[in-house]
Amino acid sequence: MKLPNKKYNTIVIDPAWEISLSGKVNRRPNRTKELPYKTMSLEEIKNIKIKDIANIGCHVYCWTTNKMLKDTFDVLESWGVNFHLVMVMAKPNGMCPCFGYKFATEFCLFGFFGKPMQKFQKIGELNWFKSFNKAGKHSCKPDEFYEIVKKMSPEPRIDIFSRRIISGFDCWGDEAPNENQCVLPKPNEGVKDDKKN
Repeated sequence: MKLPNKKYNTIVIDPAWEISLSGKVNRRPNRTKELPYKTMSLEEIKNIKIKDIANIGCHVYCWTTNKMLKDTFDVLESWGVNFHLVMVMAKPNGMCPCFGYKFATEFCLFGFFGKPMQKFQKIGELNWFKSFNKAGKHSCKPDEFYEIVKKMSPEPRIDIFSRRIISGFDCWGDEAPNENQCVLPKPNEGVKDDKKN
């Protein structure tokens, strides 16, 4: 997977985990079973060359699911990222597999590439937040999360596998919108820089 020719102090990444939208019990016949984007195997995710775009001490935020949480620690290690904490997003609703608990949280593992870790920009921000975003594209992360990252972590920043333009971040991925920001290319297209003047 080709990444941009640029170094960052903050990386947000939402890997395309190889998961299904439906479990063994199909309670909603109209529920989509396939994810609306290409997925990657665990090994493919581990082989993403984070070191090629990360400055020493770079803050790395990696989104994961309840199912993939354990594997995500191995992913961070394979990237050379030192685990620091888990951020928790509480959602107003969620799935209820196995007719038990409602899965209404998502997790973002935070770590730093190499040592020492770059300094935080603020002290005392909570490591959990509530999402009030209305339903949108699957896996599109809420504004509340990006506002926390901008308060805490240094520029330049990149959002890998981005699905929309976020102020203060470069964006990269198959679904990265083509607008007047540093929108980075799909693999094999070369780097395109459309920064505002």
